[in-house]
Amino acid sequence: MIRLFYINKQGRLTWEKGPGSLQPEGCDRIVWVDLQGASAQEKAMVEQQFGVELFTRQEAAEIESSSRFFEDEDYTEGNNTFILYANHTIVTDQVSFILQKGVLFTLRDADLRSFALTVKRLKSLRSPRGIDGIFLLLTVIEFQIDLDADFIEYSMRLTTDISRKLTKERSFKEQVLIDITELQESTIQARESIVDKQRLVSALVKSRNIDADDKERLRIIMKDIGSILQHTQFNFERLEYLQNTFLGLVNIEQNKVIKIFTVVTVVFMPPTLIASIYGMNFRHMPELQWRGGYAFALALMVLASLLFLWIFKRKRWL
Repeated sequence: MIRLFYINKQGRLTWEKGPGSLQPEGCDRIVWVDLQGASAQEKAMVEQQFGVELFTRQEAAEIESSSRFFEDEDYTEGNNTFILYANHTIVTDQVSFILQKGVLFTLRDADLRSFALTVKRLKSLRSPRGIDGIFLLLTVIEFQIDLDADFIEYSMRLTTDISRKLTKERSFKEQVLIDITELQESTIQARESIVDKQRLVSALVKSRNIDADDKERLRIIMKDIGSILQHTQFNFERLEYLQNTFLGLVNIEQNKVIKIFTVVTVVFMPPTLIASIYGMNFRHMPELQWRGGYAFALALMVLASLLFLWIFKRKRWL
């Protein structure tokens, strides 16, 4: 699908979805060509009309610095990882962009909320004056950074809930450890995406194709990214701490169970020994002919068990 945003002859911002022509009637200048899940035919039409070379999915996923960002005198292109949180899972999508002669070209597969918010902001603008490709790109990045921050805040709330389960509810179920692991994986994915944006913004700040006002805007974005990364690192460290706490508490509970079995075993060892002795089939055993021998043996067993229980209490092992 192609979405075309342009300024018409009357100076108003206009947009079309799936336009029949990439040069609509009454178009003064095009500012944004957004391709979402575009077909090979749509990509070829854009490349032929505007003289650009769009990224393939394989090129967009490459991690080399030259693939993540490149610029010429009037040409800037790059790739960036965007995250989409839906159905309690993180989905990542590679977004490719090209800035050429004031026009922004974006190529993506997912229906990213940051793009929808950018379109909503465009619709609310009273005057399209000053709208160009770099303005749109920075707006998309700003919205995505805000969404990333919202996700990190949400992750921190989930981390707090897990901490409450461990400390107050004393829940040691397997699902708690699974939740911690899933949150760790989501936090890692979010951090990788944010770091990727940090590299992109840093490259744009150094770009010769960006004017001073936009670079100041980029520096503010850099500060926001730095703040989010600090929160991300803190949350990840907190999750590691909770994971260690969970495993430590589980070990304590297991040790308590093992202690109980150990105490029971040791307490019943003396009675078992006494019963074994008096169960021997020797001909000459004085207690066998003694009228109080049976009671004596039982009392000896009880006293031996109580003696070991007293020793455990005195040693504070119970």
